[in-house]
Amino acid sequence: MKTISVSCAIIIHLNKVLVAKRSSTMSQPGMWEFPGGKLEQGESPEESLIREIKEELGMEVSVYSQLTVSKYAYSEEKIIELIPFICGWKSGDIRVLEHERVDWLEIEELRLLNWAPADIPVYNELLENWQAFRSRNTNRAKN
Repeated sequence: MKTISVSCAIIIHLNKVLVAKRSSTMSQPGMWEFPGGKLEQGESPEESLIREIKEELGMEVSVYSQLTVSKYAYSEEKIIELIPFICGWKSGDIRVLEHERVDWLEIEELRLLNWAPADIPVYNELLENWQAFRSRNTNRAKN
């Protein structure tokens, strides 16, 4: 069974979270996820995340902290190891290059989304710890 390591960004800005809807050309079309991508050989999860967010969304992020790694078997041949990070928006204008769309949503709105299976544990951890993540991110943004 092949394990694919993917880093994803929970980008918090002005008390909202950036989420991305998978396009019709991607696996799991129409499902929502935290943006990110596959690690390349020799890359750390943080390096991969910074590169992928720049490539896919045209923005730069500050990586603050890692959440619990989520593993999901999409088939008997493929396991996704999702490595999530709490991030802040550093610079750049958002461009939608790979996804159908991206949105900044309030924490309460996230429950309405049809999440990609690997992202569900990440969403749950975010929800459980929202107040701490939000205040930590707000304090950093002011510095």
